[in-house]
Amino acid sequence: MEKVVMTLVAVIAFAFAQAQSFKFGVGYGIPWISQPIGTNSSSTSTTTLNTETGYEVSRATSSHENMKGSYGAGWNASGAFCYTLSENIGLELGIGYAVGKEYTTRSSFTDVYLENRNITSESETFKSRAISFTPALKFMTQRRDFTPYFLVGPIFSKVNFRSAMIRTADENGTVTTESHNTKFKGGFTLGLRGAVGVSVIVNKKLTLFSEIVFTGMNYYPKESEITHYIINGEDKIGTLTPNVRKTVYVDKIENDSDKANDNVNVPNRNLRFPVAMSSVSANAGVQVKLQ
Repeated sequence: MEKVVMTLVAVIAFAFAQAQSFKFGVGYGIPWISQPIGTNSSSTSTTTLNTETGYEVSRATSSHENMKGSYGAGWNASGAFCYTLSENIGLELGIGYAVGKEYTTRSSFTDVYLENRNITSESETFKSRAISFTPALKFMTQRRDFTPYFLVGPIFSKVNFRSAMIRTADENGTVTTESHNTKFKGGFTLGLRGAVGVSVIVNKKLTLFSEIVFTGMNYYPKESEITHYIINGEDKIGTLTPNVRKTVYVDKIENDSDKANDNVNVPNRNLRFPVAMSSVSANAGVQVKLQ
């Protein structure tokens, strides 16, 4: 870890020494290229007694709704070292941090049979944080007080993605609660980033800018682990087997009952899935001339 920190410090120091200017900005993004991220559902089953006929009367209702979005939406902050390659072309080496938008899915099931009532409700909240490296080429018109430009380049991100689930069950007045947190991890994410913006010169040292930033990116977790598991207020994380607590995500799964073995002590295997991280963000900030 110390080597990584020292390397990062050395790179930043070198970039600072060579850059002509440094820019810093903040912004807020909305989902772009939204994907399904969960389902809200509600189901009810009731059985009552018809007092006139003496027969039981049953009815079932349900509703399901897809939730779409992108965890790349939300607040973000970024800084970049800026270099001039020619009159109309520049280079930016940026680092950004994004606080992704949180999404919560909810489901409920109610089963009423005469005098017996069972109610189960569940909510699960997903959230992400991301640190990104954003090198980009900058193309601009002839520099003047008001200068339009656009940026294009890759984005490399390290994503921290988590979920928190809470389930409550009420069976004829007996209430059971369960909660668990899951951390998804593994690998860097590669995407594409572009921006259109304008800069306004304030004085020889200071320039203001505003940008509309487009980011196209998906995150594919390599593994996940349940880090918190509580039942009725008691910590039960130690009762989970490795097969339940940990999951590895792969492109292909094959099962054969003739080759079954003890899978309790090895992580579970599921198919890979994308976590949407695309966004359109409105950003604004300042650029300070260093040389």
